Amino acid sequence: MGFLVPLFFTALAVLGVPVLIHMIQRQRTEIIEFPSLMFVRKIPFHSLRRQRVRHLLLLLLRCAALALLIAAFARPFFRSAVLVAVTGGSREVVILVDRSYSMGYGNRWERARDAARDVVRDLAPDDQATIIFFDSGAQSGARSTRDRASLLAAIDTAELGAGTTRYGPALQLAQGIFEDSDQPRLEAFLITDFQRIGVDSAANTLLPPGTVLTAVSVADEDETPNVSVSGASVQRDFFSSRERAAVTVRLANRGNETVERQVALELNGQEFESLPVTVEANSSATLTFAPFTLEDMAMPVSVRAVADALPHDDVFHFTVAPGDIVPVLVVGGAGAADANRYLRTALAPGSSPSFSVTVRSVDQVTTADVAAARVVVLNDVGLPSGQVGAAVRRFVEAGGGLWVVLGENVRWPADNLDLLPGTFGEPADRDGRGGTLVFVDYSHPVFEVFSAPRSGDLTTPRFFRYRPLNVGPETAVLAKFDDGAAALAEHAVGEGRVLIWTSTIDNFWNDFALKVVYPPFVHKVVEYLAAYTSPTAYLTAGQVLDLAQYPGAVDLDVVGGNLVVRDPSDDRVAVGRDGRTGFIDLTEQGFYEIRDTDAADSASVVVAVNVDLAESNLERVDPQELVAAATGRAAGDRSVTTQRELEPEDLERDQTLWWYLLIGALGFLASETVVSNRLSRTELDADE
Repeated sequence: MGFLVPLFFTALAVLGVPVLIHMIQRQRTEIIEFPSLMFVRKIPFHSLRRQRVRHLLLLLLRCAALALLIAAFARPFFRSAVLVAVTGGSREVVILVDRSYSMGYGNRWERARDAARDVVRDLAPDDQATIIFFDSGAQSGARSTRDRASLLAAIDTAELGAGTTRYGPALQLAQGIFEDSDQPRLEAFLITDFQRIGVDSAANTLLPPGTVLTAVSVADEDETPNVSVSGASVQRDFFSSRERAAVTVRLANRGNETVERQVALELNGQEFESLPVTVEANSSATLTFAPFTLEDMAMPVSVRAVADALPHDDVFHFTVAPGDIVPVLVVGGAGAADANRYLRTALAPGSSPSFSVTVRSVDQVTTADVAAARVVVLNDVGLPSGQVGAAVRRFVEAGGGLWVVLGENVRWPADNLDLLPGTFGEPADRDGRGGTLVFVDYSHPVFEVFSAPRSGDLTTPRFFRYRPLNVGPETAVLAKFDDGAAALAEHAVGEGRVLIWTSTIDNFWNDFALKVVYPPFVHKVVEYLAAYTSPTAYLTAGQVLDLAQYPGAVDLDVVGGNLVVRDPSDDRVAVGRDGRTGFIDLTEQGFYEIRDTDAADSASVVVAVNVDLAESNLERVDPQELVAAATGRAAGDRSVTTQRELEPEDLERDQTLWWYLLIGALGFLASETVVSNRLSRTELDADE
């Protein structure tokens, strides 16, 4: 036994008061003076009767009352777990139910909810329970409740999610509930299909000592093959002046049997084409649908396979927006066919974006060609004269991109030198093995793709000739040769951008065009000059959509507008705001529709959301392994419940023995009153 405030036992010294009262008896005497005795010597009188306890029962009652009162203030409690169980052995129970989309395989979800209901029905009257539903995150209802009806209602209304399995957040939430609990017994029930992909998230979570974790598996022993639509790609082209797209879909079979499926392509919710596909065991297959013409707005597209035991990964949603083609106008001089061919070949494989390359000689280019482009490349030619040159200048000032390649034949008009980042001189030769690039600004979008290890070595090309470029302090030099001369420089003109390359883009002055880094370099230069932003085809369930950063929502008034969001179930979704931007929690698979109702002419924005295909891997972990990692011991080991060390305040608060001691003290005081009254009357009768 322990005491919460043992200092109160110093008050036991007051037990001497009743003893003194009983040992010292004062008699009332009436003093009568006799004159004849005035000079008689006073002799002390000793009475043994007064020094002996006369009423032992009364003394014991008084001492017992004071002792119980002092013990009550000391707040006693039992430390023994056996006595704790007798005085208050209720449980703190946490029920963890997996709601990730892999639980939609067959009837796992219904079996999981039935298992949770069984746990609730088996709770003792004094047990407290909490239900936690988890996937990539965890959420609980009422904590530590004894209301069985609310627990069962939470189970009945729970819905399967679209997230992935993560055990860590759920176990951490349970850990917090257990640490805040004052119950002597802690027990958790983990109801899941025990997917291995979620184990790593629980690596640093350990439930409090004494916690019993019971594993309840709802996984199927014999699983049928699972085919998933693992992604899609879009190839674009122009037909009859209209942009078209052809979708190629990828399917993966994780089973040990060959599977045949019918796969449909849906446009705006309507089936466009359906094709059969055969996927070998533990393999993948691709399927290409017929091209379709794009609309003026982003089009919702779905690829749907015939549903199997796990339907969530049998569909893939995305959007296809028009304009993901960058028109490039290449203006070349006489004899520049080879230089144009290298550039055109490098841009041909582009898919996101695709590049529509138009090649014109300097004497054939028109103002219409310039107006139709987003990037103009002056390849070994100067600025065209007349109306075309003026159109190029207006094009750049309005936000267009201009790439000037300083080759052998470049002559620049003096009245437009401000279009360039500096003045250039006659070609300079590098003897021997030529020069190399020694400085590259890898933070710039043009070179950022090369910043990662093994992403391409820009020091391998050799440059045998280039044009010296004299730049001002306001000009950004993005790359330099080993002799300090500028290789690539940037200049802003109006709203547009101008890049100048001081060598050629073929194999005439260098061997850059023969290196593997040449195509990605050309792609990034053109993308940067076009201010290209890759469209977001889809997001993943569990992400938070920031409307201020989403490319399709640029026309929405995120701050002041009245945004209405509909989820795939056609329910209205609240838009969270922090004063500047709007956020949407993407919890479902399908298409979200966002509209600003204050702007009558604003079109709706469609956001496609898919499940994380990592959840399609149904490989299971041994439940004993996960339980051992979370508790530090094997599953089902209930002998350790006595090891839980509760704080003295928790033990004392749960047992409240001081109430019984206080009641006992009051009982003894009442008995003392009755006994003392009876003894007083008896002595009074005897004196009379």
